[in-house]
Amino acid sequence: MKRDCYITVTNKESFAILIPASPEEAMGEATFLCELGQPVPVRAVTGNELRIAGVKMRGVEGDQFFALLALRGALEARDELALAKAKERLETVYRSREAKWALTQSPEDEESRRHFSEVLATVTGLPADESLKHFEGLRPGLRAKTNPFRLLSYEVSQRVGGANIALWLVDGTFRPAIYCPDTETALYIHTFFIVPTGGLGWRVCPFTHCKTKEFFQKKPNQEYCIPAHREAHRVARFRNKKKLETAKAKTNRRKSSGTQKAR
Repeated sequence: MKRDCYITVTNKESFAILIPASPEEAMGEATFLCELGQPVPVRAVTGNELRIAGVKMRGVEGDQFFALLALRGALEARDELALAKAKERLETVYRSREAKWALTQSPEDEESRRHFSEVLATVTGLPADESLKHFEGLRPGLRAKTNPFRLLSYEVSQRVGGANIALWLVDGTFRPAIYCPDTETALYIHTFFIVPTGGLGWRVCPFTHCKTKEFFQKKPNQEYCIPAHREAHRVARFRNKKKLETAKAKTNRRKSSGTQKAR
């Protein structure tokens, strides 16, 4: 079966993103895996599969992917308004994780969890309950919690831990590759490691009142679902900036007034 080209940056030296394949669809074997059984057939993931994977992502997994995508977009644009919305989306993800985790905990183990969380707190610098949640992978640590750049780095890196950089021998030629255990991991690799340097991918419209929110780009530089939202968000950012500047000026005046009275 003929498939579209490798999802790479643009040249021969780029990484192919590989996923497991059926023998009929295989482009080659996973020459980089440990030989414990039959050879593992692999192929390059296609752009259409990545688009479909984003459409099919639902629940906490889908919320997390698009929240992180929104966070990256806000950080790249230095957009405080979009950053606040991205943090809200991530907070929803964390609460959903915690709710699912709570259902698996036994009341009989409450005392041991409490003691363990108190020990963890001395290492993490977080309150005892948050320390346990960080240990369980439910929430980020203290530094990532207070720094959105570290937060993006931490969350994306945790999600792609199952991927491996490999030297793939295919058609008699060595090719650098990233092997992913499933299409969802391949979507993360493509979105956060490949797309920033070129190519089409998923984006989150920064406009606060956008009902579409997520979309797959029609061209590499498309950051809004429609042009009208770009202009509307530009106005919203300007107003938010003025609002923050006014609030800051009032705070500074109160501080200055308090200092003069103290004298």
